Amino acid sequence: MIKKIFNCISIHSGGGISYLSMMHSEIDKKGNLILIDYRAKNDLKPFLKAETKFIRKSIFRNLIVLNERIKYSRLFRSYLKNKNKEEFFCEYYLNGIPPLFRFSIITNKVFVLLQNRNLFSYLNYFDGNLYFKSSFVIYHILHKILINLFMRNSDNLLVQTNVMKKIILEARPKNKIFVEDFYWKNITNTFYRNYLRQDNTNKNNFLLSKIKNISQINTIFFYPASFNPHKNHKILFSSFENLSKNFSKKFSKNFKLMVTIDKKIMPYSLRENKNILFLGNQSFETIFDIYTLVDYLIFPSLNESLGLPLIEAELNNLPIIASDLDYVYEVCNPRITFNPYSEKDICEKIIGVLS
Repeated sequence: MIKKIFNCISIHSGGGISYLSMMHSEIDKKGNLILIDYRAKNDLKPFLKAETKFIRKSIFRNLIVLNERIKYSRLFRSYLKNKNKEEFFCEYYLNGIPPLFRFSIITNKVFVLLQNRNLFSYLNYFDGNLYFKSSFVIYHILHKILINLFMRNSDNLLVQTNVMKKIILEARPKNKIFVEDFYWKNITNTFYRNYLRQDNTNKNNFLLSKIKNISQINTIFFYPASFNPHKNHKILFSSFENLSKNFSKKFSKNFKLMVTIDKKIMPYSLRENKNILFLGNQSFETIFDIYTLVDYLIFPSLNESLGLPLIEAELNNLPIIASDLDYVYEVCNPRITFNPYSEKDICEKIIGVLS
């Protein structure tokens, strides 16, 4: 009998897949139904005990989810009548958006995992340090509206860190906030990989070989992150351009910044900077191996609810240079921190590393 539904239909890549790999053993239990994006099928190892349904992205996707909710809630109601006992039908929304409605025919509990700190923290859309595009702003505003409209349909809000709990409580003091998502605290590198499909054919062996050669004569700073405004790429690029033009001859060793962004979307001035390498989107297998080949993780992000690369770097004993912000200290012990709004401070810290 299905007693819990985990709605993961928007999780199909990146940090979402890594997050599901951490939760794998917790949600892979008999009596659970996992609704997941079909695109995640090739990256996440199968759930063996839980019932799993992969849903393709389409205009009918939400209707399919609604049908599953109605079907299993009715079955659960019949189950309760036969058992003559009080239990809860639980729904977990791991996508961050609460349900548009909740069932009145049964006693149910609704849990919503909030992963997007940007929806509750202040961001200045016109800050010169940020790449804010109109599409991002529109998405951000719509997401906020949906949360405010339908949060009343949830019972408990789940977060991943105490920092995030504090932020949500300040924004929504009347909600019950639970830090139940501490799976990352006890994770090991082996455990992390256990629940991600290991497919060596996905490895970019040519790129890994190239990085290995580059690492012999360069200090490599690695920043694996999507090209979103809060990731703060702009000030990082400006810092490395400044270092390339004014300081490169003063260092005893050459240096490179590697980012997981497509070179084609970058301005020509950045494409021509030989000290900035654009790797493009890479597979999990490739990223995990890159951690073992580079010298530092550099992480200038302004807002994170968790910060998976910080956890991954620590798992690989990679020194971390990161923003001097609260989320960093909860998940790792950085080697060096900097003011993420100050190009001067970032440059000074990198100069200290290279000198």
